Parts: sequence; C-alpha cells; structure tokens
Amino acid sequence: MRRIDSLRREGGFTLIEILIALAVFSVLAVIAYQGVARMATTKLVLDADNRKWRELTVALARFDEDFSQVANRQWMDEGGIAQSPVRGSAGSIDANGAQLELVRFDAGQLIHLGYRLREGTLELLLWPSLDLAPRSAPTALPLLEKVSQFQVRFLDDNTQWQLAWPQGSKNDKLPRGVEMVLTLQSGEIITRLFILP
Repeated sequence: MRRIDSLRREGGFTLIEILIALAVFSVLAVIAYQGVARMATTKLVLDADNRKWRELTVALARFDEDFSQVANRQWMDEGGIAQSPVRGSAGSIDANGAQLELVRFDAGQLIHLGYRLREGTLELLLWPSLDLAPRSAPTALPLLEKVSQFQVRFLDDNTQWQLAWPQGSKNDKLPRGVEMVLTLQSGEIITRLFILP
C-alpha cells in the first residue's frame, strides 16, 4: 500500500500546486501585457510625432526653395493692374485668401504662387499663368495640416520690419527678407527668416 501511495505522489502535481502555478503565470502574463501595451502606445505617439516633424520639414523646404528662387518681375492681376513680385500681409490680400504671394523661377519659367491658411491647413496656391486672366482661380494644394496661425513680416531697405508688402507705391521692389512664423495646433512656434536674392 505504501508503494502505491508513493507512486501516486511522484506521478503528478497536487491541485494546490497547479493553482499556484496558474496564479504565477497569470501575474507574469499581466505584467508582460502591460509592457507590450506601453510599447505599442509609445510607438504610436512616436510615429505621430515623427510624421508631424517630417511634414513640417517638407513644408519648410518648400518655403526655402520658393524664396531662394524669387524673381523680381511684376505680374498682372485679373484687372490688368501690375502687382509686386512679392506681396503679403497678416490677413488675406485677395479674394482667394492668399496671405503671401510671389513670383519665382521654376524649371526656366516664371510661376505665380501663394500661401494661405484655411481651416487649420496651410495651402499652397498655384495659378495657371503668371499674368492672370479675368476670373483666374488658383489650384489649392494642402501643404501642412494642424496649423493654427501663419504670419509674415517683410524687411525693407531701412532694415525695418513691415507687416505688409509692398509699401506704398514701391510695387517693383523686393523686400530684403521675409520672416515667416508658423504656430502649430500642438503649440510649437516655428520662425524662419528668408533672405531674398
């Protein structure tokens, strides 16, 4: 009889041992799940942050390219009136809502483009031609989302900052520089200064 009892004990685990093993396994599983959940959440946050800064870098590169290729050539608006090669203000300067417009070289041609902030999205405006026909409307392309504010200032010949350009009747002069301030909805403020050729 002793031999049979000893065989039974050696052959398996008791119910208490199995319950303790399950409890330990459950605790380890919960700890592992929390760690994996934290890593997944961190990855999502980092991916969103990375995407935001990548899109901002692309937008700033576009501004840099546009301002480095500015052409000192006036353009005609829909009414046939000569406009400055660079113009802008704190608010919209035309019916299209543009806050900044400029003429630049692009693959050997002159193009007329602009920027506006509409419903939290900074948009690039591209006109079909340099000199505009009546009722010409630009094509609006989203450049950067989640922008709460877009401001520009212009440096004149006296090294004074102006909130609007052109100043007075100086329709054919370029400013010496343009300061652009982007405020993102997440709170970051990005300031860039562009010196014009």
